[in-house]
Amino acid sequence: WAGTQSPLLHQAEVASFLSFKPEQVLFYTPHLGGSFGRRGSFSADWIMEAVQIAKISGRFSKLVWSREDDIQGGYYRPVYTHRVNIGIGPDGFPGAWQHRIVGQSLFVNTPLEKYIVHNGIDYSSVTTGHPYSDSIPDTSFELITTKLGVPVLPWRSVGNTHTAFVMETLIDELATAAKIDPVEYRRTLFKTAPRHLAALNLAAEKAEWNQSLAPGRFRGVAGHEAMGSYVSQVVEISVHENKIHLHRVVCAIDCGLAVNPDGVRAQMEGGIIYGLTAALYGEITIEKGKAQQSNFHDYRMLRLPDTPDIEIYIVPSSGKMGGAGEPGVPPVGPALANALFAAA
Repeated sequence: WAGTQSPLLHQAEVASFLSFKPEQVLFYTPHLGGSFGRRGSFSADWIMEAVQIAKISGRFSKLVWSREDDIQGGYYRPVYTHRVNIGIGPDGFPGAWQHRIVGQSLFVNTPLEKYIVHNGIDYSSVTTGHPYSDSIPDTSFELITTKLGVPVLPWRSVGNTHTAFVMETLIDELATAAKIDPVEYRRTLFKTAPRHLAALNLAAEKAEWNQSLAPGRFRGVAGHEAMGSYVSQVVEISVHENKIHLHRVVCAIDCGLAVNPDGVRAQMEGGIIYGLTAALYGEITIEKGKAQQSNFHDYRMLRLPDTPDIEIYIVPSSGKMGGAGEPGVPPVGPALANALFAAA
């Protein structure tokens, strides 16, 4: 019995270890609870530990990793770097966009490599779409997949996290250079992207973007498409003695028909907390080959006293249905960064 997103892969791994046929291994998968990518493992590290204990002891066993086990013995988010050259036209909008991305594959050296990695390139590791490409006359995108000795697993919303951050912080820099409001700048670029535009407009309206903020308050905006859903978020902050204070996050999502609106809102709230935690605190440091963090006292999470007011709005939409579990994560990091950019 194991909560996993890859039961067939793990069934085969257990069978191979025990010299069984796969059909001789009965694999029961209860509801997962939280996963966030950790239980999407392609090698059953925690499962195989339990299997080996059972084989050696000949007894039924229940294995539970401690928090220290998971933080210090788990896998890592892939490392990515972006280099972007942008040619700006006389109107302040990009006329050319050259974008190169270099990073690790999630699937090299896994059973899925032969299905996903082609000619050494893992296209699943980055966002495949460019929301602004229809508005930019000349675009070029390159992906180079590298091999590093760091074991990696998916991280909630996978390649959307780093691509959204780069894209949306660059758009704010372009808007600033053009002396155009960041929301208005995006509206111009979204003329041929109606679902992006609908999410942006709803988030800006509910955040009262055009109204003045109290002194010392600053806002940032970002949007992104992930898992077939379109999300825009506005983050409001203040900064005192070099410490960021989160006050408000307004989020709008177009996921097509929202069958369970309360579930959509809950997933957006969770994604925002998850993304803000990563942006503010997410760090693992290694010393002499060992992770230094061990539990929530030194691997911080966003806690209630620091959590902003969160408002979720669902765009009335007849578009193709998308997901809700992951799309809330990618925009919140760049929206926070853009708020800091506005405060600088």
